[in-house]
Amino acid sequence: MSVTWQVRHSGIWQLTSAVLTNGKESVIVDPGYFPRELAELQAMISADASFCRVVFTHGHWDHVVGWQSFAQSQVLLNVRLRDAIVGQTQLAHKNLRDAQDFDRKWYIDRGAPLRWPPSAQLCGLRHGDSFSIGTESVSVLQLPGHSEDGLALHLASSGLLIVGDYLSPCEIPFVEDLAAYRQTLHILRDFVQSVETVLPGHGPPLSAQQARVIIEQDLRYLDDLADCAERQDVASALRIVLPRAQDVPEMVSHHQDNCRAAGLRSESESQPGNLTVFPKQV
Repeated sequence: MSVTWQVRHSGIWQLTSAVLTNGKESVIVDPGYFPRELAELQAMISADASFCRVVFTHGHWDHVVGWQSFAQSQVLLNVRLRDAIVGQTQLAHKNLRDAQDFDRKWYIDRGAPLRWPPSAQLCGLRHGDSFSIGTESVSVLQLPGHSEDGLALHLASSGLLIVGDYLSPCEIPFVEDLAAYRQTLHILRDFVQSVETVLPGHGPPLSAQQARVIIEQDLRYLDDLADCAERQDVASALRIVLPRAQDVPEMVSHHQDNCRAAGLRSESESQPGNLTVFPKQV
């Protein structure tokens, strides 16, 4: 029996949460974000479900805070993220603090302070690992580039690929490591040949063809960015045409962040302690 899956999108950034079910087992991927949305996800779990787990595709705050609505569940996550949580690293503190700041800004009452899952509930996953949902095997891919702790889930029998914060039709790539991001896109380009549906972390489900189009768009964008970085050509980098979402004001700022992640610096940024914002695109 194949896994059945349902998707809900949050009112924040079309965040994708997925409920995967096979028999009496369920997995909730990136539960979020607002309390009423989390209550809806809880209601989607079958009343006779005997085993429920949570998966984080990566550690960014919008993808992780909802786990407390499934507080007794085991949490599956990239081993790098598990180690960061257990070690209480600066990055783990930042992701939690960013969620707390957002909740305070928008008066969100969750009834309990935000926190990471206890160490005993964490199960770290590596590239090539697998786990089962009922009778279906789920393969794990490690996907760095957007974050070092990214992972994807491949359900071959169901023709489903869940990719976290890659291939969103709503936004451009958000780059942490340019070389790793490009390598991840090449990995995904191979995998989408054998799937029917791709679930990005933000935005609607994609057909394999739609996913391939986004992969090629993003590779061209990142290749152009890498070429500018090699030549340290800031002016040309800022003229790169965004692959999509050009009408979203924040995308210009994210492109500027991508320029920095690629190693590009404006003249004033080359001076210690003098960090300036790139000029906005026209």
